[in-house]
Amino acid sequence: MDFASGKLQRNFNVTDNILRRHSPTELRAHSLPNVSPSAKQSTEYSHQVYVHASQVFESLLPKVDRDKEVIRYARWGDGEVPRIHFRDEGSKRQTYNLAFTTLKYQQLIETVLIESGFFIQHPVSDEDQSLVTVILCDLMNRNFRLPPPVPNSAAIPIVTEVQETLMKARTKLNGALARNRIKHQALSLDVLLPEKVREKDKCSSTMPIYVWVNILKQSVRSVISYLLEQQYEQVRDMEKLEGKTFYLDPLCADVLVFPASTKEMWRGHPLLEEGYLVLQDRTCSLACHAVRTIMETEGDVLHTHVGTGRTAAHGATFLDQEKSNLFACGVDSPQHVQEVESFVGRLGVKNVRLLQDDFLELDPADPKFKNVRVILVTPRCSRSGVNNAVDFLMNEGEDATLLRDLSKEALQTERVYELAGHHCRLLQQAFKFPKLEAIVYLTRSIYEEENENVILKTLEFANSLPDNKRIRFKSYHPMMCKKESDTQRDKFLRVQPSENANGCFLAVLAREPEAAEKPQDVIARAAATGIIDEVTAIDPVTGELIVHGGRKKRDAALTRRGNKPIFPHHKSNNKHNGIPLTNLVKMRMTEKRNVLPPHAQAKPASSSRSSSVLEGNPVALHPRKSPPKNKEDKEKN
Repeated sequence: MDFASGKLQRNFNVTDNILRRHSPTELRAHSLPNVSPSAKQSTEYSHQVYVHASQVFESLLPKVDRDKEVIRYARWGDGEVPRIHFRDEGSKRQTYNLAFTTLKYQQLIETVLIESGFFIQHPVSDEDQSLVTVILCDLMNRNFRLPPPVPNSAAIPIVTEVQETLMKARTKLNGALARNRIKHQALSLDVLLPEKVREKDKCSSTMPIYVWVNILKQSVRSVISYLLEQQYEQVRDMEKLEGKTFYLDPLCADVLVFPASTKEMWRGHPLLEEGYLVLQDRTCSLACHAVRTIMETEGDVLHTHVGTGRTAAHGATFLDQEKSNLFACGVDSPQHVQEVESFVGRLGVKNVRLLQDDFLELDPADPKFKNVRVILVTPRCSRSGVNNAVDFLMNEGEDATLLRDLSKEALQTERVYELAGHHCRLLQQAFKFPKLEAIVYLTRSIYEEENENVILKTLEFANSLPDNKRIRFKSYHPMMCKKESDTQRDKFLRVQPSENANGCFLAVLAREPEAAEKPQDVIARAAATGIIDEVTAIDPVTGELIVHGGRKKRDAALTRRGNKPIFPHHKSNNKHNGIPLTNLVKMRMTEKRNVLPPHAQAKPASSSRSSSVLEGNPVALHPRKSPPKNKEDKEKN
């Protein structure tokens, strides 16, 4: 297998032709949402959301020593978020948003509670402490005004009690908050956050919406035609994204970009619900297109972490639905299996195979992996390049620990090295698959320890394996074929986090083509099998390898057996009777691969040369013989 021979744009012309028979008539049944920049996500939380958010917050609390804790919670976080049954996706998103906001403001909230003397007048049990912290965080962002009740939601007594208690103490609480703002000269609450956290929040609010077109249902061209019919305008610059406009991603030609103001209106839209479009982070689409650039029409792909199944489904749309499979690891429960299967089925993808095993526990020798050519490695990294933590969590199904990591200014160095070690183990496991041709490695990290350093260590490991002498792996640019990538100094794709997209690191490790066999090696193998007789080094005139002696005898022997001479057309004018062998020996070896000439048959044990031939040992090269000096010598020869 080799990289695609053409450029990426040529590949997408093929993609656009896959379902050219489809027309936008099915799409016309759905109208796109009216664009209104004033539309915002609802911030009215039900009592159930407060309870769920307090559970998530408590499970993600950074661990501290008991003697250093400011407030005593019932339990400190272990990263294992309790399984919560959410009413719908909206309540799930609200829960994670509120928990994430509380984690960001945790230090300030605890300071306000202590300085106001809240616990002196209103003792709170350890079990209710996290609920108090979450509700106070919400009140602080509302200027201590109670939110209106959410229609059709039941009231929970403990939530009502905590709200009333906090409202009674709001004067002292607000005073303590004001003193902290004056101390840090903060005109707003977000100024009190660490600078990097504040920058991520700003980028998240302006980040565009990325959707990819499901080419199994509609072609990219059909969707664009439909958008134009709906009075949307296609712009050539992302900076011009506003109102009813869209942009075609230059690296992922099935990805459309919409303004950030349309975020809430796209959620739950029929085009998404029915599988024509899929909302997903751009970094995942980059990885899928890297797989496509190096993948042939036939062969299987293995994905290390399935998550919500969106990345697996996207990659599977580029494969032959009948001949190729995409194996996805990491489904951890029957409910998870059902969710992913339901999503993939809605898209019309038929070749995704879910595996409950962890990738590191797979047996590479298992027969079902015999056709795996490409492995997509998407480890759970530091996610330090992610700006929109909650959206990323909802779309990719990542573990909720990213909320804790991204709520702080930086990750501890020990944690980064721990993650990097895990990434190396994943890549080393990938090299054990026998038919492996390439690995696509994706992280959303900005740390070199998780990116370049992991690739360099892995290449060193792969190319030093004893059974891997002729299977070398090399780094290639993810968006280019091998020939194009060889001209690039930078073999990786780095996307810096910005207001337009999350950051990521993308690399491709592909098998190098086997080096052409040297002429000397060809001659030695030919001599070992008896196809040629005696070899000298290089002809001083032509610079080619030559053979001496035994040509007439060898041709005569082959003629007696009913075979043609090796080179019947060759008439040598060289006084040394030399025969050029650069290409001709290879041709003859192909013809006589399974036929040994007579002088290669078994001979008495006294012949050391025959013994070496039968044992498969290479024959030493003989020095050039001197030409005969007189007629008697010629007759003897």
